Amino acid sequence: AGASAACGREPLTLRGTPQLTTGPFFPLTRPTDQDWDLTRVPGGSGVAQGVIMELRGSVTSEAGKPLPGARLDIWQTNGLGRYHHPSDETGLAWDPNFQGSAVIRADAQGDYRLRTVIPLPYERRQRHIHFDVRGEKRMLITQMFFPGEPNERDTLYPTLRNEALQTAVTAELLGVEAGVKQFRWNIVVAGE
Repeated sequence: AGASAACGREPLTLRGTPQLTTGPFFPLTRPTDQDWDLTRVPGGSGVAQGVIMELRGSVTSEAGKPLPGARLDIWQTNGLGRYHHPSDETGLAWDPNFQGSAVIRADAQGDYRLRTVIPLPYERRQRHIHFDVRGEKRMLITQMFFPGEPNERDTLYPTLRNEALQTAVTAELLGVEAGVKQFRWNIVVAGE
């Protein structure tokens, strides 16, 4: 999708990534470090706990046009299952080496990169990462899920009632490089 179809037809359009709730743990305070690597913090004593992963993808319009400079606000649980949020009353450990959230920008080609830990599931939620994406004209609040997980048990994933929508919010596992799991997830902002 997004590429020109055979025989000189018009370019195909991409379906927008589905909207999903912000959730109760949108960051109230931010770490001073808001870079692409959530696994280290300035003055920290090491690397965040958990399974390290890298996520790469592109941010485009429905017509497949890259959205250079798109703003991505990202937040998630740490590798122990806790958000950096005062309302998280799980009692799980706080990881002082985990950034918790980041605000990054897509590059000139609309691509982004994030290094983080694979979040743990909690309560009735499966592994996921929150995204608030701002293009030139529109915003998208959504969540990214992981392949091979029991996502059908999640409270939000099943509300996406067809396979195409569920696929649109699920990352693709590309493999493992130097011990780091590599994922790809492309984001399509409707109305751009």
